[in-house]
Amino acid sequence: MLLIALSFIANIVITFAVAFGIWRDHGGMTEVYGPDTPARRILACVYTTIGLISLYALIQLVTGNTDAARAVAFTLFPLQIVYKLMTAAALWVLHPVVMANLGISALLALALLLA
Repeated sequence: MLLIALSFIANIVITFAVAFGIWRDHGGMTEVYGPDTPARRILACVYTTIGLISLYALIQLVTGNTDAARAVAFTLFPLQIVYKLMTAAALWVLHPVVMANLGISALLALALLLA
């Protein structure tokens, strides 16, 4: 369960940081996600949702409700892995978002394999 907890923590930190950067129109976000558009704001909503669900699952894990945390992990992580791997096909592998997505996908896959 340690890797699952670490994966939830990584989700929370990364998704909230990226969503905050998108909402604040940080220059680094414009560089990798393009200019402020409705699509980019929708992406920020998706990231925020992943972060909130991960926070819920982490709370469940910490309070001893491991079944609920595992259920979230076995639902959320495969969804994230697939969409993150698809970014490599949609963009080029050396794009900074793709490289980060591949690293996170590896963590999530390892967490699922060892759970």
